Amino acid sequence: MLSFPEAAALLGAELQAADPSRLISGASIDTRTLEKGNLFIAFRGAREDGHGYLAEAFSKGASGALIERAFFERNLRELAGFSNLLPVQDTFTAFTVLAKAYRGRFKIPTAGITGSVGKTSTKEFLHFILSQSRNVLTTRGNFNNHLGLPLTLFGLKEAHQACVAELGANHKGEIRELAAILKPDHAIITCVAPAHLSGFGSLEGIYEAKLELFESLRPGSTAVIPDDDAVLFARAGRMGLHVARVGQSPLADYRISEVRVLDAFVYFKVNGRPYAFPGITKFLTRNAAMAIALAEAMGVKIAEIPDVWKNFKLPSGRFQSRLLESGVTVIDDGYNASPASFKAALEVFSGLQTPGRRVLVFSDMLELGSEEIYYHEELGEKIAGAGLNLILAYGPLAGRAIKKVQAENPSLEALHFEGPRDLADFLRSRLRKGDALLLKASRGMKIDEVTRLLGEAMPARERLILN
Repeated sequence: MLSFPEAAALLGAELQAADPSRLISGASIDTRTLEKGNLFIAFRGAREDGHGYLAEAFSKGASGALIERAFFERNLRELAGFSNLLPVQDTFTAFTVLAKAYRGRFKIPTAGITGSVGKTSTKEFLHFILSQSRNVLTTRGNFNNHLGLPLTLFGLKEAHQACVAELGANHKGEIRELAAILKPDHAIITCVAPAHLSGFGSLEGIYEAKLELFESLRPGSTAVIPDDDAVLFARAGRMGLHVARVGQSPLADYRISEVRVLDAFVYFKVNGRPYAFPGITKFLTRNAAMAIALAEAMGVKIAEIPDVWKNFKLPSGRFQSRLLESGVTVIDDGYNASPASFKAALEVFSGLQTPGRRVLVFSDMLELGSEEIYYHEELGEKIAGAGLNLILAYGPLAGRAIKKVQAENPSLEALHFEGPRDLADFLRSRLRKGDALLLKASRGMKIDEVTRLLGEAMPARERLILN
């Protein structure tokens, strides 16, 4: 915990209406999820101003509030009933300072995970492995940015024995700033691939940004990377880190072999030892093996890791499957999309055993910068040769991919729609029992609207154990 006088000293702020009986236990930017003892952070956003929720925050048990100095000076009379107010010039900057100090109170093994694809699944694998023997704090959902990471770290308690954090970025310098708050002992870069090119500018820019995480590590720390990336290996090696390569090649320090899917489980071996997790997504085996590598660096003995990970689950939107009452299997992989993740999803979907047709519904891959047309036309070529039966899409860039599909494979039915509602209306009339449907797009394209519209007309009968 952090006291309010300590927080004021860190921020160079003058604590107002001090109440020494209260301490900072966690932080919140949303009164709907605020817990008793939390410090309420009053952010001024484009749509909402957190200062308007101060009364509600204190009524729910906030121990104090971080507020703008200008707001405090304008509203002295209205704020008279609130205690432990910290007026500052910029609440975001102040929140970062406090999060860094709060993180520094805990001396526990900490892992940072970044990469163009696979951050969340790798984080969830590592959290699962570590939590078999210790109390672990991890970032929830997509809490991987300049707000999510500090909020996560304010959740640290004395009972925690490890921390696993996902670090996301869409421009250079962002991971460096996040790593300075997290102070990781070890780290993973899952892969470097075209994603957020509008922010990074080029693939080289992505390398530089992701390697900011490794730059934050102390010499001798473990840096886990894919075995097929010579650039990462060379650059990480020059940083004085212990580099652990993971993959299926002879170069791998953690070598994956004998990958197969059986009875809705992915079976695989790492250095000859067998493991299995629920699902059909064979491409996640490298993420799972990366988690094994870093878990060992964090003190877990290989013998302590279970063979079968029965209770492992991924967050929604990541190749999760459900069976509709109509007998159609819907696979939702719509959390996000990039050329690399789309390629992996197509490979799995193409090999899926299904009694009916394989139907792909997709939309634009966003933030690809000046290369967006190239990558969507390349995607169209991959889709055309993927052995699918029906292709439906919406979005301007997806339209370029559809034209490429039509040119490459004229016999394949590939259609483009104005939006998700038109597409869903058409799709409902075409789906048949036994069909399998894959939905894939960047989150900003709201492909979950297709899922919702289908669900309203064709309710789910049961949820399967596919990831």
